[in-house]
Amino acid sequence: MNTDSPKKIVSSIHEIGSLPQSLAAVLKALNNPASGMNEIAGVISKDVSLTTRVLKMVNSAQYGRHHKVSKVSEAVKVMGLNSIKMLTLSSSVFGMIPDKELADRCDIKRIWRHLIETATTARRIADETGYADKEEAFVAGILHDLGIIIMLLYYKEKYLDVIDTMKAERKCLTDVEKENFAFTHCDIGAEMVNSWKLPPQLAFVVGNHHRFDHKGLMPEDAELNNIIALADRLTLGPFDEYYPEVEENILFIRRACAKLNLNIQTANNIRKDSIHQAIELAQYLELDVGEIINIL
Repeated sequence: MNTDSPKKIVSSIHEIGSLPQSLAAVLKALNNPASGMNEIAGVISKDVSLTTRVLKMVNSAQYGRHHKVSKVSEAVKVMGLNSIKMLTLSSSVFGMIPDKELADRCDIKRIWRHLIETATTARRIADETGYADKEEAFVAGILHDLGIIIMLLYYKEKYLDVIDTMKAERKCLTDVEKENFAFTHCDIGAEMVNSWKLPPQLAFVVGNHHRFDHKGLMPEDAELNNIIALADRLTLGPFDEYYPEVEENILFIRRACAKLNLNIQTANNIRKDSIHQAIELAQYLELDVGEIINIL
């Protein structure tokens, strides 16, 4: 009988699941209304890797600068605090890399790819539907399958066996997780997000992204969850080719689009455009997501 719980797992891998000290300091500064731009830039500058990524992104075509930005303080002003927070959280999640054997067996590149594709797709859906905070949608997309990474790190071979069972029996991953652990990667991910003291709506979305149209929620919280649920289905997940319910997936997408007042053709176009944005983002994050030919 499995005696683990999401809270126990998150606590026991504190050294893996906690944000690196430098990144935690950046988030603390970002969440402090009293922090000025220069103070935030100073904290970022203490992390060489994050500094490099910030400067790479601010000098990308996305920001259309006519001159090269070489100072973090200027980059923070150009990008804005939400984009800085997005990049900080992305760096944290993609820093949780399992050992090489685990990475190869679970095809970690496809998992990373799915996270950034979901994030870029969610941001575009948010923009198209008029959701108030596009960067929040992006962050929710990055975090939505965080629980898969945590379970790989904690259970290792046992979780790989769960993945193998899912593939062999062509079952939904969450169903096999429940059979083996009595909880899912959604539960683990939500617990981890809570432990990082991120906004509660992000924890809710991470815990419920396989469903949509939750009753009793504030409208903006329900909308964010619906955006991530749709983005997750529109993008090819790391194990989606093993799901036999193609018709069910199409029905889910249609219903989610209807709830968001989004045309299905528009959703498909967003999906195609987001792939190119995901490739660009992977380059900024120095993230190996496999050969580009496998993405397009």
